Amino acid sequence: MSDAQQRKDQTHLLLTMTLIVLETVFSFILKHDRVVALQAKKFVDQKIAIKINSYIPYFDFYVQFSDHGILFDEKAPEKAVDLDVRTTLMDLIKIFIFGNRRSIKGMRIDGDIVLKDEFRDLLSLFSLPKLLSDWKHWLSEAPNDQDITASKKRIAPLLEKIDQQRSKINTLQVEVKQYKNRIKRIERRQKRINLIFTMIT
Repeated sequence: MSDAQQRKDQTHLLLTMTLIVLETVFSFILKHDRVVALQAKKFVDQKIAIKINSYIPYFDFYVQFSDHGILFDEKAPEKAVDLDVRTTLMDLIKIFIFGNRRSIKGMRIDGDIVLKDEFRDLLSLFSLPKLLSDWKHWLSEAPNDQDITASKKRIAPLLEKIDQQRSKINTLQVEVKQYKNRIKRIERRQKRINLIFTMIT
């Protein structure tokens, strides 16, 4: 066996072992962290499939949400991927170890716009700082969906995002009113011009 083939086999084995570890850890978090489970409910229900492509160093793998947890695989799933994510290994480390929001925003993601935003929010919840802030709740009995509560640190970013979206909606509503008023003024002006033109004719 050549050295190149041996290195390739070792890289393949390392990636396979890493994916198994990631699958075990992420599925455990999804099962025990109620905030993550709530945020990931849509992904699980729709069995969302995601392709993760790293270009420095080059490798790619697939992530699929299912009732059994989060599945990691080197082979593409049978269904078409819903999101295509391109990033670097260093950014992935920054996201999951340090919760770096700049790295999350820097990811290039192709797919549904709403799903992209929800995926970015989910990534931030999987980061180590967010998980450490709420791990004690994992040991308590799981309440009903209606009784789900989380620490203020966990839900603060989500509440902040809701406030930002409300602010954008209010701004857009004001702009719509302004445009409607402009259209009415233009229509009145056009009527006057038409009347004057008719009288002159």
